[in-house]
Amino acid sequence: MWSSLHVVQEYLESQSKSIVHAIQIVISAISGVRTRTLKPTPMLNENLTQIVAIVSSIVAVCKDSLGSAQQGRDVLRELSDHAHQLSKLRDEAVLTRESRKVMARSSFAIANAMKKLMTLQCFAY
Repeated sequence: MWSSLHVVQEYLESQSKSIVHAIQIVISAISGVRTRTLKPTPMLNENLTQIVAIVSSIVAVCKDSLGSAQQGRDVLRELSDHAHQLSKLRDEAVLTRESRKVMARSSFAIANAMKKLMTLQCFAY
């Protein structure tokens, strides 16, 4: 059991780095824009897609490892909810100020949920 939890912890650490990098690019792309609307760039959409894909993979890998840990299931649900928000925004042709705020909020929420997930006792060494 320890070995498989160790593998999950290492997986979470590597995926966390990828998510943080993608989130930094997303935040950089949407911050400082003073116009009412913003047309998403391919780079922005690519990074949103990457975040959503990584979160989906993490949820799939971790849900079986958590067993009956309610706190862990809550964190996975939070990750899924915010990834779904980003997925919906990724499909918009134009991003409004409000949708950019939601994008930033969901991106930061994913980063915070990843921190929580990595500190859960069921994944600690």
